[in-house]
Amino acid sequence: MDRSEATLLPVSGGSNEGGDQPPVPPRKWSSLFWAILKFMCLYHHQTVVPPQRICFGCSVDRFRKRSHGSNGASRNEERHDADMEPLLVRYEYKDLDTRLMDARRGTGEEGSPLLEQEGACPVCDTLWWNQDGVVEKYTEEEIGIGWWNHRGSGILSSLFLVGALTLVIIDIVNYMDQLWGRPDLILQLMRKTTLYVGLLLYPALVLSSKLRSLLPTSLHNFQWSSPLNVRFLIRRGQFLDIGRKGLPGKLMLFLFLVTPLIAALYRFFIFVVISQCVSDWSTVVTSLVGVIFGQWFGLLVYLLYFTRVSFQREFDLLLIYFRENEGDQTRCRGAFYTTVLDFDCFKQLVNLVIFVLLPLGIFSVSSNLTYEYMFADDACIEVDERNINVAHHTLRLAWMEILFMSCSFLAAVGGLQAEYVFDNFVIRLFHLRSGGHWIFWRSVMRDIAYVGDSHSHFLLVTTAFSFVSLFMAFNFANQDVADLAVCNDTLHVDLCV
Repeated sequence: MDRSEATLLPVSGGSNEGGDQPPVPPRKWSSLFWAILKFMCLYHHQTVVPPQRICFGCSVDRFRKRSHGSNGASRNEERHDADMEPLLVRYEYKDLDTRLMDARRGTGEEGSPLLEQEGACPVCDTLWWNQDGVVEKYTEEEIGIGWWNHRGSGILSSLFLVGALTLVIIDIVNYMDQLWGRPDLILQLMRKTTLYVGLLLYPALVLSSKLRSLLPTSLHNFQWSSPLNVRFLIRRGQFLDIGRKGLPGKLMLFLFLVTPLIAALYRFFIFVVISQCVSDWSTVVTSLVGVIFGQWFGLLVYLLYFTRVSFQREFDLLLIYFRENEGDQTRCRGAFYTTVLDFDCFKQLVNLVIFVLLPLGIFSVSSNLTYEYMFADDACIEVDERNINVAHHTLRLAWMEILFMSCSFLAAVGGLQAEYVFDNFVIRLFHLRSGGHWIFWRSVMRDIAYVGDSHSHFLLVTTAFSFVSLFMAFNFANQDVADLAVCNDTLHVDLCV
């Protein structure tokens, strides 16, 4: 659906109820979506679709009312933290599953947001928008999550993550023991280190997200981890019509899955077939874990794309909402902040990923270029046709991995940062301004200015760190690596290390 058609959609917060035709139940979402979440070990909460969603404005009002008490009674610190959960950790409610079960049994706490009547706030209804801007509430059974999120999924996924991380850490300790302190192998040490740090990025992010779900009020500043929460991703998916169209960017998903697999097979071919290195069971297990980590990185990048296009669609609907409710500051501000709070979490995750990948890319390129020039100088390398052949193959593999990590991220996000999605929304929003509601638009512009300046320092830190990495890489590249060899003017290359 193009933008011109989108302007005709009913996004005023109404639903299909009361119309001539009964509401059509949502179709079950693609099983591939649930399988991806399962493979990525993202399931943690037993309940992933809450019976009620609360907008930012209602969260603030209810927090104020409950924290002060209707009769002026004081609240202890533990109760105060519990009241803050709907406001600070919208997708990591620590006791949502328990409260939901109590609500169904009719034993829940009076005044709990889960027990309050739905539909009282039109802005809360916007949290159930589908891709057409129509309120379409759904349950876990209706979207088909079923057994994908069975009891114990959170524990099993955490154990799998920890197990995979343990194997990789053992491999890191092994290669560090062989490479550390050897000047003639410093390039191999740099290349392996940058590769492993890139692969460890995803499991570190997921474990942080799970830790925040366990300790929501203690780690509420870990907002960048919310986009890796299944509850967050399900809400993103409701804007993409997964039940009818399937997952967006199917070709991109295919490339993000196939490319790491090709790289893993190429690595196996190099170090087992060409180099004829001695392999044992630990080598095979490490190789399989490496395949999984490569797939995880590809799917992480795809989730960034998935989330980005979802926000683009939601901002389109938000524009129409502003046009239809121009002058209604309560509605527009509530819908605006509810969307922007989620987008800010996504923006922080993108910034964190680029904060890690950009310095890694600089070090990887510098070490590979140095490796290229080193092997181009036959005088400083011990003549061994097999080693030279394997070295050339490993260089091709390294360039392939560098290109994949950089190009996949740029394609998924649409650039180095995600701010442009919000900036495009703001530019189009300004075109809706009319002279009849200047007080309303002045308030809107003030809110936009506040949101735009809230997280501008992260870019400065990333840029500064990248320049430091670039300086260190250039200084390393200026070193005469051949002179670092322990042999007399000859560099031995042990490619089985």
